[in-house]
Amino acid sequence: MKKLAAMIALGVMVAGTSFAQTAPKKDRQHRTERAGQVKGDRQMKSPAERAAKRTEMLTKKYNLSADQQAKLQALYLRQQSERPMTRGQRGQGEQISQAQRQAMKAKHDQYNQELRSILTPQQYAQYEADRQTKGNGEHRGKKKGFPKKMGERSQDKKS
Repeated sequence: MKKLAAMIALGVMVAGTSFAQTAPKKDRQHRTERAGQVKGDRQMKSPAERAAKRTEMLTKKYNLSADQQAKLQALYLRQQSERPMTRGQRGQGEQISQAQRQAMKAKHDQYNQELRSILTPQQYAQYEADRQTKGNGEHRGKKKGFPKKMGERSQDKKS
């Protein structure tokens, strides 16, 4: 009788764990397939809305004047409207060529120069300090704690 009860209990436990393993997987879409879809209760914002939101954030943070807000909003709006064109030049999943990388760096430098002309020296210094502390001066894609590339290691040893 004890053996029969033990066998039934063992059978129920095995059956229970086997059913737990067959949970259906969610249909996952690739990031590019999800682009433009509603995410939760949020919707994709237009370039004008994103520019207004970013201007509002910097206005609160750096106490911008009305003239600075208007110039900054125009800068962000132009930047947001140019972004799809630059993304369209690069194919899906392709590597960035050296020429494209230089063009992006030139646009970034131009953006920084325009931002510098809009903000006061104190505001721009605070902006730069915030950028340095936010990313610790590193590119967002790099993860802390992972080894550097071989070329970077040898440069660190020399200095």
